[in-house]
Amino acid sequence: MHVLIVDYPGIFDDVLIAALLEHSGILPEPLMYLGGSLKQHQMEYYRQLSGTRTEGDWESRVIFFLEGFEAAATEAERSIVEIATMVAADRRRILDSPKSGPATYRLFDLLPMMPRFTVERVRQKLDTSFSTANAAIVLLSDLGIVVEMTGQKKNRNFSYQAYIALLTK
Repeated sequence: MHVLIVDYPGIFDDVLIAALLEHSGILPEPLMYLGGSLKQHQMEYYRQLSGTRTEGDWESRVIFFLEGFEAAATEAERSIVEIATMVAADRRRILDSPKSGPATYRLFDLLPMMPRFTVERVRQKLDTSFSTANAAIVLLSDLGIVVEMTGQKKNRNFSYQAYIALLTK
């Protein structure tokens, strides 16, 4: 038996709308969600839902969702610009470092798909030696791009924390 925990109103609308936009080709992948807007305007969401059910007032509900889309699109655009700006600045720091090499560049290119990682995972992804993977990670750490999360000498976990922070903002 599966249980779905709903933590904000309209989660089903949010998922359905994202799927419809993706299926219709309007958005090639879900880049924005109405969840934040629906949660922020929870009482209005319920009022619109009730108005649709009791009075057949679809027009107000559609307008409510369109306004939510506008807010979500604006937020998605802002987030994309922030992330792209940060990644470009981090890339510039790597390019400016005389210690950077191919493994460092390749690792940095993997970070958006792998923002949390271990040395072993990097070694496997780069198909390189442990010492080369570790050296690339140490350089990114020295540049302040990645952060070691465990405080241990062995079995260390690293994170592209600034990237994760922007994604979860």
